[in-house]
Amino acid sequence: MPTLVLQPGALIFVTGVNGLIGSHIADQLLARGYNVRGAVRDVEKSAWLSDYFTGKHTAAHFELVSVPDMTIEGCYDAVVKDCAGFIHVASPLTGQDPQETIPQAISGGVNALKSSAKTPSIQRVVFTSSSIAATFPKPNTPFSINETSYNEDALQWGWNHPADQPADLKGLFIYAATKTATEKALWGWVRENKPGFVFNSVLPNANFGAVLVPEKQGFPSTIEWCHYVWTGENFDLMTKRIGPQWFIDPVDDALLHIGALIYSDVQNERLFGFAERFTWNDVLAVFRKIAPARAFPDDVEGLGRDMCEVPNQRAEEVLGWVKGSGWKGLEKSLREMVPAFEKVGGK
Repeated sequence: MPTLVLQPGALIFVTGVNGLIGSHIADQLLARGYNVRGAVRDVEKSAWLSDYFTGKHTAAHFELVSVPDMTIEGCYDAVVKDCAGFIHVASPLTGQDPQETIPQAISGGVNALKSSAKTPSIQRVVFTSSSIAATFPKPNTPFSINETSYNEDALQWGWNHPADQPADLKGLFIYAATKTATEKALWGWVRENKPGFVFNSVLPNANFGAVLVPEKQGFPSTIEWCHYVWTGENFDLMTKRIGPQWFIDPVDDALLHIGALIYSDVQNERLFGFAERFTWNDVLAVFRKIAPARAFPDDVEGLGRDMCEVPNQRAEEVLGWVKGSGWKGLEKSLREMVPAFEKVGGK
């Protein structure tokens, strides 16, 4: 077992703590005895999260702080005081203007690094990147990515939408460019400035699994994709636009971030959160097992499979250090997701 560099009891700063991944990171940190200071835009609007964690975790402390605009330099300086680690999950909402969205994301990430560098207590920083910062899914195409791969197509297509691509993919391309450009910028900043902390990034693919507080969070991020399958709403368009790829359970995603944060052996690494390949027909098959009396859309013809070879062995090794086992499988994750659909807007 590798050496723990951050011990339970340490205070960890987490941005975007009210979102799908951020809330699971906070939940798993608190469960392991780490104290969490979570950043949101508006503390009052996210007070439900304090209520949830305070009721669930009695051995560790959770607090919320407000960071209304992460693009303002110095926005984190005061709120990271006494923190030992910083996990930067938050990303600006993807709009239709790359000139606005991409620079916002980069400045938000760089501000996290700058504040961490000015805070002597911070030893480790982890950035939530995305699989799409390395590549777009390419069904039925054998190819491979490695630790140096970046999605250069995203950088071109996000800034200048290709004329031969559907207009409704513009937001996806801007999101991909945002994640790619931000991760590259952060690694560049670390190389140039050589701060006193260790920096790692996590690149998760689609997150399918439990939502902690669905009454407040709804169906965040890629959970919405599976909700479309569950209800049939927007199913045809979604299956045309979102092809076969890999998934990761949000708890495993959170634990990868924690592994990158607390273990001395993980230094200057990109951890690829790719647990298992899936197609929408795979998701439909599981849903039919869970709810045999429910009507679902028919299987989609000609979906193909994701044939990308990914460097996910190191991530699974780190995951094993944290939880004692490997990836959670698709069926288990979907079974843990469905109660949120039945509780909130199940239709």
